[in-house]
Parts: sequence; C-alpha cells; structure tokens
Amino acid sequence: MKVNQIRAGAILSYLSMGLGIVISLVYTPVMVDCLGSSEYAVYNLVLPIISYLSLMSLGLGSAYVRYYSRYKVAGDKKNMAKLNGMFLVTYSVLGAALLALGFLLSLKGEWIFGSKLTAEEIQLGCRLLRIMSVNAALCLPISVFESHVAIQERYLFQKILAMGKQVLNPLLMIPLLLLGYRSVTLTVVALGFTVVSGLVNVYYCLVKLEMPFRFGRYDFRLMREMMGFTVYVFIGIVVNNFNWAIDRLLLGWIHGTDAVTIYVPAAQLNTYFLSIATIISGVLIPRVNRIVAEKRPMRELDALFTKTGRLQFIILSCVLWGFVAVGRPFVVLWMGAPEFSADYTITLILMFACVWSNCQTLGIEIQTAMNMHRFRSLVYAAVAVGNTLISIPLCMRWEGVGSAIGTMIATIVGEVFLMNWYYCKRIGLNIPAFWKHLFHLLPAMLLPAAAALLIAVFAKIDSYLGCLLWGLVFVAVYAGSMWLFGLNRFERGLVSGVARKLFGKPERRA
Repeated sequence: MKVNQIRAGAILSYLSMGLGIVISLVYTPVMVDCLGSSEYAVYNLVLPIISYLSLMSLGLGSAYVRYYSRYKVAGDKKNMAKLNGMFLVTYSVLGAALLALGFLLSLKGEWIFGSKLTAEEIQLGCRLLRIMSVNAALCLPISVFESHVAIQERYLFQKILAMGKQVLNPLLMIPLLLLGYRSVTLTVVALGFTVVSGLVNVYYCLVKLEMPFRFGRYDFRLMREMMGFTVYVFIGIVVNNFNWAIDRLLLGWIHGTDAVTIYVPAAQLNTYFLSIATIISGVLIPRVNRIVAEKRPMRELDALFTKTGRLQFIILSCVLWGFVAVGRPFVVLWMGAPEFSADYTITLILMFACVWSNCQTLGIEIQTAMNMHRFRSLVYAAVAVGNTLISIPLCMRWEGVGSAIGTMIATIVGEVFLMNWYYCKRIGLNIPAFWKHLFHLLPAMLLPAAAALLIAVFAKIDSYLGCLLWGLVFVAVYAGSMWLFGLNRFERGLVSGVARKLFGKPERRA
C-alpha cells in the first residue's frame, strides 16, 4: 500500500501542476476582463503582501516533519503527541499574530500601496488585505494537520483534496465573475474553500489517522533546537519570495495599477517556466541524500549534477526558444489586448535569467543534504537587495521591462556567478566540467534559434491553432537538431526508452 500511495502521489503531483497551468491560463484573462485593469492590479498587489505575512510560519514545517519522523521511527508516542500539541499551539499563536499584523497594515494603506493608487483603489486593497489575512491566519494551524497527512504518506488523499480545490475554485469563481461579482467576493469564496478543506483535513487526521495530541508544559528548549535547524531555510524562503514579488510592488508604487496589470501575466508565465526544472531535480532528492549519507565519492554527485543540468538545459532552452517563436501572438491572444504584447519582452528577459540559474537546481538539494545551505540563504538575501536597488531606476524609466532587467541582472550575478564559485570552492563540485558539458549543446541550438527567429518575424499567427502548429514546427526542428548534434549516448537512451514504452511492443519474458 505504501508504494502505491507514493506512486499515486507522484503521478497526481505532475497532473496537478499541468492542470493548474491550464486552469490559470483560462482563469487569468477572465479575471482581467471582468475585474478591469485597476481592480485586477490591486488584487495582485495584495497577494505578495499576504505571501510575506505567511512567512510567519518561520519555516518550521520542515522541522515538524523531521522531528515527528524521528519520534515515529523510535515508537515514541508520548513525544509524537507532545509535538503535535506544541505545533498546534505555536501555529495558532503565529496565526493570531499574522491576523493582527494584517489588520494593522490595512490601516496604513497609502504607505503600503503607494501614492500612485487612487483612494478607492487603496480602500479596496485594504479590504482585500483584511480578508486574505483571515485566510492566511487559518492556514497556519491547518498546516499541522496537512503535514501529519504527509508524514503518514497518505498522498492519495492529500493530492485529491488539493486537486479538488484547484478545480472547484475556478469553476465557482468564473460564473461569479461573469455574474458581476468582484474581487471581494472572490476572496471570501477562497476563505470558504480554506475552511472546508481545513475541516476535512482535521476530520481525516482525528478520525481516520487517530492523530495524537498532548497539551502540557510548552517545551521551549525543543522549539529553540528546531528553530536552529530551520533558520537558514527560513531566510532562504523569505528573501526568495521577496525577490520574485518586489517587481510588482515597485511598479505599483512608481507607476500605478496599469503597469502591474501588464507585468503580472509575464511573472505568471515565468513561474510555470521555473516549475519545469524543479520537477526534474525534485525526483532526485532521495538519491542525493543517499549519496551524501553514505559518503560516496564526490564524482558521483558531479555525474548526477551534470546529467541533470544537461537535461534541464535542453528542456528549458526548448521552452525559451519556443516562446521566442510564438510567444508574442500567444500572449496577445491569451490576454485579449495588444497592450499585453509587452509581456512577451518581459517574459523573455525573466526566462533568459532562469535558464542559467535553473539548470543547477540540483545544487540546492546537494547543499541541503550536506548541511551547507547557509551561504545560499545569504546569496538570496544579496540578490533580493541587489534586485531592489537595480530595479528602482530601471523601473522608473522602462516600467515592467526595466523591473525584469533588474531581476535578470541580480539573478545571474547571485544565483549563477556567486553560487558557482561556492559550488566549486566549498562544495567541491567540478563546475568548469559542468559548464563545458552544457556549452557542448550550444551548436545544436543554432538551427532551432534561427527557426524560432524566422517564425517570430515572418509567420502570421492570429489564432491559438496557429500558435500550436508553428510551435510544433519549432519543436520538430529543435528535436531533430538535438538528436543529430546535441544529445549524448545517455540522453539518446532516455529518449529511446520513452519511445519504446509509448510506441513499442512489450518485451516477452521467458
């Protein structure tokens, strides 16, 4: 049963990501059209603020999983129950603090949202902030039960519940938008989904899993120990969230809601782009931890790092050049207005930065497994500060394009150059060999790059079908060029293996 749960959970994770992208692509233009540019922008200005407030979880979720697993292996039911009680109390207190802070910030609307917004926009933003703060505050104690479900490896229940929310939310929201309801109603409905799913999780944990609780004297020593474990994980999460949200806030402060509305779809597309690389590296986390735990030679990590990096680079480059080819008409069709063509440029800038940083996401897992992730947290902080300082003047001059350029510069300097120095000098990875293997792929990309540029300049695309057909033409050129001039024996074996499973006859066993 355990193996089935894990397998089902993994399949549903990939399905959920794909479903989320499709739903978002449909849902976003409907929101923009029904809410209007101003209200949509205000809604998206509140989201990063709530994201920051949600960081009051302090990254303790990873500590809960680690310590509960330890007690579970030891059969220590007393400490399992104590830990559950501690975390429920801790997250309830943190949730109350989050709620109070959210309501306090809503009293300073002009300071938060900037003077470029109208009084009505600021008033709406403050109202949305209060409702979303209630939602985020409830999510903290609910997360204790969600973590317990994950620890018990009930992935099927967890993913089905998440997918249910994912599907039902837009199915309810879109009709409400079309009937004339506004952003306040949407946030109230989202709050309702949180309450219902939370109650389902609580019921499942208490009744089905018999989750134990013990409330007594609070163990401050244990909490300090867990905080020590999560502090740099928390710092990394904080500054990374800040780095990817600061552009929207700067645009709102400097230029107002119209600039935010234009920028948000590009940031959304880049988020999908980022998820591609993390899927590939995510499935290798157990292997990385096993290699480190068994103290195997560094060359094994080097080989895995390079293999994974090449695969990520091949896939990410395909998406990047594919977007060069058909991205401009796709964005205009998707958002339904020519002014969104600026998102084409913004998305390309963000994608270009992420290609070079996200072909090394396995390095994050290697650092964590070796307990050497402190430096990365500090680099993330430097990137966030650098991004802000660089983006302010660029944003003032070129709006969303300027903000994207600032993010690109900070990302490449911090997450590529600084992190590669650390990988090489401190972790011990063979970084020169890594980049040598990646640069060997560049000649194979010359023909696809030329094809992408020709399609972008000369192809007359005015429909989704046109985007699809020309996109398939590009993919065919890219795949052919990679097969002939780029892929090594290992990568060709992977492609051949997948092809045999999809189209070949199953092998007969003697």
